[in-house]
Amino acid sequence: MLPTSTAAPQKGENRPRGHSRIGGLLLPLLVLLPLQWFGLGSTPLGSARLHQVTLLAVAALILLRLRLKAYAPLCRTAAPLVLGVLYLELSWAALELYRGTLPTGAVQGLLYLGAFLAIGTCFYRAASGIEPGLVSLLRWSGPLACVSLLVAFSIAMLINGINPTNVLGRTVATADPEVFQKEIFRSSFAGFGLDPDMVRGNLRHEVFGALLLSLLVSTWAMKVGARVTAAQQGAYRAAVATGVALLALSLSRSVLIAATLWPMLALLRSARRGGLTRRQLLTAAVAVSAGGTLVLTGIGLVIWNRFTTDTTGYEARAENYGTAFQALGDHWLTGGYETGGQSTHNFVLDSTLRGGILAGFAALVVLVFAAARWARLVLLLPRRAEWLVPVTAALGLPLVRMGTSGGGLIPPVEWVALAFVFGVLAVRPSRQPRQPRIERGAAIMPPRP
Repeated sequence: MLPTSTAAPQKGENRPRGHSRIGGLLLPLLVLLPLQWFGLGSTPLGSARLHQVTLLAVAALILLRLRLKAYAPLCRTAAPLVLGVLYLELSWAALELYRGTLPTGAVQGLLYLGAFLAIGTCFYRAASGIEPGLVSLLRWSGPLACVSLLVAFSIAMLINGINPTNVLGRTVATADPEVFQKEIFRSSFAGFGLDPDMVRGNLRHEVFGALLLSLLVSTWAMKVGARVTAAQQGAYRAAVATGVALLALSLSRSVLIAATLWPMLALLRSARRGGLTRRQLLTAAVAVSAGGTLVLTGIGLVIWNRFTTDTTGYEARAENYGTAFQALGDHWLTGGYETGGQSTHNFVLDSTLRGGILAGFAALVVLVFAAARWARLVLLLPRRAEWLVPVTAALGLPLVRMGTSGGGLIPPVEWVALAFVFGVLAVRPSRQPRQPRIERGAAIMPPRP
């Protein structure tokens, strides 16, 4: 396990007295991050939403509280990411000003970069033990995020007069995922201050991506730090069961792919170590039972159709790629191509179209760095404790979304995911002990020496 109370701060850092209230801001951030359909008005940078305001407010408080030296470990660990994004946004801003337009997108990206530094440093302080008790607090992120999402969805459906049982029944009867998407998600998101185009823009991808991230943070926190209490264990198990059901009903292909990485990485780690624990076998049995339930209830067929027969998104994406490559000839140097209505949902290509070849190259550096770090973590899984599995799975979320979200921007949820991953990885390897030969949950087959 990572030390969480006895580790000494690295040079240039201060250990707070008692429990720090700054690190504790991570919990309300993770709890409110899924509530993305609540608009709070308009700003010069666009519409302000609850999760965006919460993220920037929390980041501002952290940046004002901590000294500059506190951010050094994170900056060293994520240097290519920080420099790549900084170069991307500055080059994009310069070209926007050259064309006589306000660089609102670039300014937004720089604000999110600042939030990454603040949030990532707090995760680093939790993992290194600089803020005692923060890991224990983060164990509640998954359970509370599930509660907040369920309550908010219930209120939204009640206000909009939606009967979820009726809609689910018609969805299963027709095996058409579009029925559920339109009548549950898009109808529920209406009437809370967002313009119709944004409501139709499939907000559920980021909503359920935030839920997945909160569950992964909880899982990491359950595997490190002080003893887990019975209340934390019970709440965590209920949150995982509820979260898995909600993720299945999200019908979001990108989030479901990212979520699938989690159990796959756990199984891969166990296979490379030479055996499965009893707990993992029990989890596999529960997963098989849940899968059987989905098939018997007809929900499994709806999810299958979402990936196979519901090809509208694939066809539109292919058409947008053709349009983008045609536009690339005129915009490869100075950008200026508006991707809002015809996005390829490709981080590198959209960045090139909007900010030119320099921005596209910077986006490629960011993508390659994140992918290379993910591959390295996968290789390290057998030699590290179980806490590395949710961290590696969390890095898979922004990687998947970089190939499925549009506009050449990294959304807030993915920024928080990157902050979590690189904040934890910023702890020196010497303070992250290698995996012991016997884990808790006695291995059925001994691991290889």
